[in-house]
Amino acid sequence: MSGRRPLASHPPARLQAPGREAQLRAALSAARAAGTVIRRGFRCLEAGDVRAKGVNDFVTRVDLEAEAAIRKVIAARFPGHNVLAEEMGGQDSGDGPLWVIDPLDGTTNFIHGIPQFAVSLALLEGGRSVFGLIHEPLSGDIFRAAAGGGAFLNDRPIAVSRTDELAGALGATGFPFKAPAQRPAYARAFAALLERCQDMRRCGAAALDLAYVACGRFDFFWEAHLLPWDFLAGKLIVEEAGGRTGDFAGEALSLKTGSVLAANPRLYPVLQSEIGRYFNGPSDKFIESSIEIGERSGRT
Repeated sequence: MSGRRPLASHPPARLQAPGREAQLRAALSAARAAGTVIRRGFRCLEAGDVRAKGVNDFVTRVDLEAEAAIRKVIAARFPGHNVLAEEMGGQDSGDGPLWVIDPLDGTTNFIHGIPQFAVSLALLEGGRSVFGLIHEPLSGDIFRAAAGGGAFLNDRPIAVSRTDELAGALGATGFPFKAPAQRPAYARAFAALLERCQDMRRCGAAALDLAYVACGRFDFFWEAHLLPWDFLAGKLIVEEAGGRTGDFAGEALSLKTGSVLAANPRLYPVLQSEIGRYFNGPSDKFIESSIEIGERSGRT
């Protein structure tokens, strides 16, 4: 097994295109504004600050305030851009740039005072991810990437691990707690992987799990039931760090993907083959239907 030192697979290039620099500045400003809201609210929730959106699905006053802070920055800097966000929906017209936002990924952790959550922003142009940023409010860490520009943690280049055997790989996952129908397949896949890998972690914030794959802290991440704001920023960051991403069938991740696998390129095909044995059918069986996503994206 090779060492765990991340592989420097990209030169320390910087975002140089004027448009990308403007997007970076806006995303940094938006994420930090949301981070300020989140830090102030952490472990300070009061009665009435939390409500249920569905079974095992919650939103807090802080989620909403953080999203509003992000929207304010984007509206001021890019008034013609569309926004699709977890809490207040938005517009996905198919025309023009689209920001896909999770203002507080890891809400359940936040509610319980567990310090594992993040702000996630992705920018799509023509349906393709061109920029992604994940901000960890408590540490202040910023993970970011632009298409073709490499991946960075606090302006230092990062790369995925070079672990080449599953037996030495540390993985991360998320339980399909919102999708009971996926639990049997998930349990079988989890048991099979646990037999073969070093260990697995369940941290409760998919965006951070993907960021940690990108910088080599985890060797792989997989989850059976996610929505686009959970993974689109992390997808680009992992890829620009030299990793591979896809759904459990090996197809490219998109707005309508539900299953997510990310790993270094040595482990990805092994993991895709192993996990794919337990999940049959197209990836849209793992998520809300496209109609449901469309309804959510149309809310104002």
